[in-house]
Amino acid sequence: MQPDAPMPCTRVGCGNADAVQCEYIDRRGRRCRTAWCSQHGVRVEDHVYCRRHAGVVTSLPSADSSLVAPLPDLDNRAPSLVGWVARELDQGVWDLLLHQLDADSGAQLIADPVTLVFSGIDRRRAWERAWKLDTHTGIARRTSIQVAEYADLEVVVKVGSNVVDRLVPPWIEHRVRGETPDPETDRREREAFNQRILDAMQRGLVREQEISDYIDTGRTSDHPLHATGETGVTRP
Repeated sequence: MQPDAPMPCTRVGCGNADAVQCEYIDRRGRRCRTAWCSQHGVRVEDHVYCRRHAGVVTSLPSADSSLVAPLPDLDNRAPSLVGWVARELDQGVWDLLLHQLDADSGAQLIADPVTLVFSGIDRRRAWERAWKLDTHTGIARRTSIQVAEYADLEVVVKVGSNVVDRLVPPWIEHRVRGETPDPETDRREREAFNQRILDAMQRGLVREQEISDYIDTGRTSDHPLHATGETGVTRP
């Protein structure tokens, strides 16, 4: 295949005319029409992408993984959003699960890559990143975030099979409204968004532990969340 002929860079204000077309090709065989010079493109394993599609590609399993799936549609941000949020949450989620880890259980902390799943009774396409405690008897605890392709502005937070929160990231809300917050406001809102997800996961994990304790002992937990009924857990 002949290399792409040089093109003007898509970046607004860039005068470079030696750009190459983004190499992203979606599951329908459509290629991104943007072009990027060496200063503004993103190189991933010797391929050049726009920033958006670089985010998609780097969020997904590598090509030699058994979990690899056809790339999502050009205009869909679901996997890149999941990947971005997961990277911001990763350490916090590990900390939550470590508190659930019984040293005598032989459980392992495992993080799955961003993968394609089919969610809900209508089995719609969604992209998910999951963290779990895996034991010799199976998965003891599992928490995840999902973004559906049909609703790719919303992050769905799950513990086990239960949805514990749904929220739109603040930077997306600002973009939809055509707003540009100052850096300090942006930082505070992102931190609050991440904390809300972690708080929802914690409530869900506490509730799962209460259920496990009840099954094992026939007694409910004395945890204050149980006493007030504030579990934060809703059914999908």
